[in-house]
Amino acid sequence: MTDTVNESTACARAGRDGALGCNPKQLIELLNDDDAREIYLFLEDPATVSDIADELDLPQSTAYRKVENLHDAGLISQLNEHSRSGVPSHYVQAIDHVTVTYDDPLRIECVRNGMTLYCEP
Repeated sequence: MTDTVNESTACARAGRDGALGCNPKQLIELLNDDDAREIYLFLEDPATVSDIADELDLPQSTAYRKVENLHDAGLISQLNEHSRSGVPSHYVQAIDHVTVTYDDPLRIECVRNGMTLYCEP
Protein backbone atom coordinates (compact mmCIF):
# COMPACT_ATOMS: atom_id res chain seq x y z
CA MET A 1 0.00 0.00 0.00
CA THR A 2 1.14 3.52 -0.59
CA ASP A 3 1.78 6.10 2.10
CA THR A 4 -1.28 8.02 0.90
CA VAL A 5 -3.55 5.41 2.48
CA ASN A 6 -2.08 6.25 5.89
CA GLU A 7 -3.62 9.71 5.68
CA SER A 8 -6.70 9.94 7.88
CA THR A 9 -8.56 12.31 5.60
CA ALA A 10 -11.90 12.01 3.91
CA CYS A 11 -12.13 11.24 0.23
CA ALA A 12 -11.06 14.01 -2.13
CA ARG A 13 -14.46 13.64 -3.79
CA ALA A 14 -16.33 14.20 -0.50
CA GLY A 15 -17.62 17.49 -1.88
CA ARG A 16 -19.40 15.59 -4.63
CA ASP A 17 -20.43 12.57 -2.59
CA GLY A 18 -21.29 14.50 0.59
CA ALA A 19 -22.08 12.32 3.61
CA LEU A 20 -21.86 9.27 1.34
CA GLY A 21 -18.14 9.88 0.82
CA CYS A 22 -15.57 7.62 2.44
CA ASN A 23 -12.46 7.63 4.56
CA PRO A 24 -10.00 5.54 2.50
CA LYS A 25 -7.80 4.51 5.43
CA GLN A 26 -10.82 3.35 7.45
CA LEU A 27 -12.27 1.33 4.54
CA ILE A 28 -8.95 -0.37 3.76
CA GLU A 29 -8.41 -1.26 7.42
CA LEU A 30 -11.91 -2.75 7.74
CA LEU A 31 -11.75 -4.68 4.48
CA ASN A 32 -8.35 -6.03 5.54
CA ASP A 33 -9.73 -7.19 8.92
CA ASP A 34 -10.94 -10.81 8.64
CA ASP A 35 -13.64 -10.46 11.33
CA ALA A 36 -14.96 -7.14 9.97
CA ARG A 37 -15.06 -8.50 6.42
CA GLU A 38 -16.82 -11.66 7.60
CA ILE A 39 -19.42 -9.58 9.48
CA TYR A 40 -19.98 -7.36 6.43
CA LEU A 41 -20.55 -10.42 4.22
CA PHE A 42 -22.83 -12.03 6.83
CA LEU A 43 -25.06 -8.94 6.92
CA GLU A 44 -26.57 -9.58 3.52
CA ASP A 45 -29.74 -10.13 5.56
CA PRO A 46 -30.59 -8.10 8.69
CA ALA A 47 -29.15 -9.42 11.95
CA THR A 48 -28.44 -8.36 15.51
CA VAL A 49 -25.01 -8.21 17.09
CA SER A 50 -25.93 -11.33 19.11
CA ASP A 51 -26.84 -13.14 15.86
CA ILE A 52 -23.49 -12.10 14.38
CA ALA A 53 -21.50 -13.20 17.44
CA ASP A 54 -23.27 -16.57 17.58
CA GLU A 55 -23.12 -17.33 13.86
CA LEU A 56 -19.50 -16.25 13.39
CA ASP A 57 -18.30 -17.57 16.76
CA LEU A 58 -17.03 -14.16 17.92
CA PRO A 59 -16.98 -12.72 21.44
CA GLN A 60 -19.87 -10.25 21.94
CA SER A 61 -17.41 -7.42 22.65
CA THR A 62 -15.56 -8.05 19.38
CA ALA A 63 -18.81 -8.22 17.42
CA TYR A 64 -20.03 -4.93 18.92
CA ARG A 65 -16.73 -3.17 18.20
CA LYS A 66 -16.54 -4.40 14.60
CA VAL A 67 -20.21 -3.56 13.94
CA GLU A 68 -19.64 -0.04 15.30
CA ASN A 69 -16.60 0.41 13.04
CA LEU A 70 -18.45 -0.92 9.98
CA HIS A 71 -21.39 1.38 10.75
CA ASP A 72 -19.10 4.41 11.21
CA ALA A 73 -17.50 3.66 7.83
CA GLY A 74 -20.90 3.49 6.14
CA LEU A 75 -20.49 -0.15 5.11
CA ILE A 76 -23.51 -1.27 7.15
CA SER A 77 -26.74 0.45 8.20
CA GLN A 78 -28.63 0.25 11.48
CA LEU A 79 -32.26 -0.54 10.70
CA ASN A 80 -33.71 0.26 14.12
CA GLU A 81 -32.68 1.62 17.50
CA HIS A 82 -32.46 -0.68 20.51
CA SER A 83 -35.85 -0.26 22.15
CA ARG A 84 -36.72 0.06 25.82
CA SER A 85 -38.77 -3.10 25.51
CA GLY A 86 -35.61 -5.02 24.66
CA VAL A 87 -35.84 -5.28 20.85
CA PRO A 88 -32.18 -5.21 19.75
CA SER A 89 -30.80 -3.16 16.88
CA HIS A 90 -30.61 -4.88 13.50
CA TYR A 91 -27.88 -4.20 10.95
CA VAL A 92 -27.59 -4.87 7.22
CA GLN A 93 -25.13 -4.14 4.40
CA ALA A 94 -25.37 -0.53 3.22
CA ILE A 95 -23.13 -0.98 0.19
CA ASP A 96 -24.11 -3.13 -2.79
CA HIS A 97 -20.45 -3.82 -3.52
CA VAL A 98 -16.97 -2.44 -2.85
CA THR A 99 -14.08 -2.59 -5.30
CA VAL A 100 -10.51 -1.66 -4.37
CA THR A 101 -8.04 -1.15 -7.21
CA TYR A 102 -4.42 -1.17 -6.10
CA ASP A 103 -3.11 0.96 -8.93
CA ASP A 104 -1.35 4.25 -8.47
CA PRO A 105 -3.31 5.96 -7.09
CA LEU A 106 -5.28 3.50 -5.02
CA ARG A 107 -8.98 3.72 -5.90
CA ILE A 108 -12.03 2.62 -3.93
CA GLU A 109 -15.39 2.29 -5.64
CA CYS A 110 -18.56 1.73 -3.63
CA VAL A 111 -22.03 1.22 -5.06
CA ARG A 112 -24.82 2.27 -2.72
CA ASN A 113 -28.44 2.14 -3.88
CA GLY A 114 -27.30 2.14 -7.50
CA MET A 115 -25.13 5.25 -7.03
CA THR A 116 -21.41 4.79 -7.64
CA LEU A 117 -19.11 6.57 -5.19
CA TYR A 118 -15.40 6.83 -5.89
CA CYS A 119 -12.60 7.49 -3.51
CA GLU A 120 -9.04 8.27 -4.45
CA PRO A 121 -6.83 9.15 -1.50
